[in-house]
Amino acid sequence: MQSQNNQYLQFVGKPHITAVIAGGRRRVNYTFEDKSELVEEYDINNHELITRKWKKVSNIKESQWIYEVGEAPIDQQSELKLSNTNPIFVRKDTPQHFQYRVRNLSYPEDVYKLEVDENTQEIVIRTSNKKYYKRFAIPDMRRANLKLEQGKVTHVYKNNTLIVSYPKPDQILEREYQIRQEFDKLNKKKPKEGDLECVQQ
Repeated sequence: MQSQNNQYLQFVGKPHITAVIAGGRRRVNYTFEDKSELVEEYDINNHELITRKWKKVSNIKESQWIYEVGEAPIDQQSELKLSNTNPIFVRKDTPQHFQYRVRNLSYPEDVYKLEVDENTQEIVIRTSNKKYYKRFAIPDMRRANLKLEQGKVTHVYKNNTLIVSYPKPDQILEREYQIRQEFDKLNKKKPKEGDLECVQQ
C-alpha cells in the first residue's frame, strides 16, 4: 500500500495501515501518530474509490467521521441533511475528474456561476438569485501541493442536481493508476470476505 501511504506522510506522519475485505469492498484503514484515523473503501472489482472518511482526535467531545468522498449511512446523517428540500453536497469522483454533486437545487439552470478563488484555492458556487452559496477545496490537490486553475471547473445541471467537475492532474492520475496496479496484484490472490491483506507499521 505504498502509493496510498506516501500521499499522507507530509501531513500527519507515517501511518499504521491495514487492509481487509469487508462487505464486498477493499477497506484500507490508516491510524496516524496523533491517533487520528482514515478509512478508504474501494470497489473490489474496478477499484473505484467509494468512501474516504476521517476521524480526528478531540478531547472536547466524541469524534465523528467526516466524509471526504461518499456520504454517511442514513442512520448517521443529521435530520437537517435528511430533509428532502435542503441541498445535499457530496463528492463522487469519476476516473478522470474530481466530481461534486449538490442535490435538491431547484433553481433554473442559468443562475449558477462557478469560479476558482485563487487566493484561497477553493471552488466557489454562487447563484445570481442569491439563493445558494458554497465554497470548497479539493483536499487531494492540497495534499499534492497542486493549484486549482481558473477555467478548468465545469458544471452541468439536471434532475435538480448541480454536478461540478474538475479534471485530475497527471500527478493524481499516475498515483491512482499505481494504486489500481497494487490492487490488481492483490486480486490475483482471489481475496475472500474477511481476508486481511496488508499490515504496515
